[in-house]
Amino acid sequence: MMIPRFSFRQSSHIVPAVRFLGVTSMKMLRPFSGLARVLLVASLTLSASGADLTLRVADKAPPKELDEAVSKLLQKQAVQLLAGDKPAFEFWLVSEVALTQKPAALAKALDALKQTTLLGVVSVPTAQRDYRDDEIAAGVYTMRLVIQPGDGNHLGSSEFTWFAALVPAKLDPKPDGISDYKALIKASSKQTSTDHPVILSLRPATSADGESPKLNVPAPEHKSVRIKMPAKAGGASTELLFEIVYEGKGHK
Repeated sequence: MMIPRFSFRQSSHIVPAVRFLGVTSMKMLRPFSGLARVLLVASLTLSASGADLTLRVADKAPPKELDEAVSKLLQKQAVQLLAGDKPAFEFWLVSEVALTQKPAALAKALDALKQTTLLGVVSVPTAQRDYRDDEIAAGVYTMRLVIQPGDGNHLGSSEFTWFAALVPAKLDPKPDGISDYKALIKASSKQTSTDHPVILSLRPATSADGESPKLNVPAPEHKSVRIKMPAKAGGASTELLFEIVYEGKGHK
């Protein structure tokens, strides 16, 4: 049987996968050849991509790719989701978010946000997948609230209608620069091969108990990080509690 030749350069997942699992040099794979090497590398890749992330909060300045007008609104701590010791996602949340009203209940907390509200920024050091299973290219993005339209085209695609639309930082330099749904969708999909925005699902927090940020499993095949943000409704200070889904898929 002819075994097809396999190049490690054929997949961008191979090198990160083997390094993640402690294989620091391709020379370590030379004892394996042909199909055995293909199967070993495939196994390493699947193991790395399925690994649980860990949480760390670090004192770290926001990314330099951001405009100063956005950067100065952010907290000076990063919420890091780590694969081993390497960040898969790094979130910087706004220091205070404006609400239309004080949240009446956890389940409806995200209803207190206006569409396109700036929630923070996220750095994605290596390509990831979004809630539609589309690629999130490596880069720095602003995160703005987008609400799934009730136009009949998205029925059954997700349990909740709140999402963070990711916009490349260079396309979103001002906090109030994107103020309507159409502009947000256009900016988020600018560098994709589809007309869909790049999205992370947002969910109401399942509980207010315990510390935040905190990793959670809010639903089968979903993993999230619970976030608590300082907020202001009118002149009153309050908090906004919700979850950012970093692993899990909706239905297209």
